[in-house]
Amino acid sequence: MIAEVTSLLAGHLASGALVATALLSLENRLPLGFLRFCTSATGGVAGLAALLGSGIERWLWSAVLVASLLWWGVLRSEHRPRWVPFAAAGAALAALLSLGARGTGDVHGWLGAFGSLTAGLLLGTATVTMILGHWYLVDTSLSIAPLRSGARWFGIAAALRWLAVGAALPLGGWDALGVHRFADVVFSTTALFFLFRGLTGLGAPLLLAPLVWQTVRIRSTQSATGLLYVAVVLVLFGELISQFLWVTTGYPL
Repeated sequence: MIAEVTSLLAGHLASGALVATALLSLENRLPLGFLRFCTSATGGVAGLAALLGSGIERWLWSAVLVASLLWWGVLRSEHRPRWVPFAAAGAALAALLSLGARGTGDVHGWLGAFGSLTAGLLLGTATVTMILGHWYLVDTSLSIAPLRSGARWFGIAAALRWLAVGAALPLGGWDALGVHRFADVVFSTTALFFLFRGLTGLGAPLLLAPLVWQTVRIRSTQSATGLLYVAVVLVLFGELISQFLWVTTGYPL
């Protein structure tokens, strides 16, 4: 189970980070070094996910690995076609949607796909935007526009993640957690795990997203990066529990 949960977390992180990098690169002019770092790191995390995964998961994360390496290779050449970011993001999105839509138990395919997609986007936007914030220490001439875009996408991803989990709970999620009355939130082991997951992976990002946006608006890149660092740690912890609950209950919580 540990390998499966780790593979799911790493795969969602890699796929979401590749999508987030593509979104930022299509909206803004980003440093070449930043793009190379993100694509190489994404490839490494996707490789770990493929190594630990099994069945269709291994093939999906391998596709993300290939997409990352393709983009990284293009970035090292003089000719950089504009379609490469689209292709890389498309491969990552396809992996997320395919993984979630495969379904387990009585979960609707669309619900699993939406849950997988939002998990990847939240992990990816938080991590990539945090890395971008550190880049302002290296390149002081970098425009604030890319960080503003990253903060906006992080807020959107946090809201969509709430929507996905909120849709899963009344469609069998509460029953899967063993919650039939309020006291079960404490006395049910899976519900207690979900409580911690909700505080760290849902509540914290939704509170931090407006703060990140405000600090970016006043061009305080170091403060924004600090808040994003906290967000990444909490989101990773929350999504780790989320993937554990997905494996144990079959619901994208």
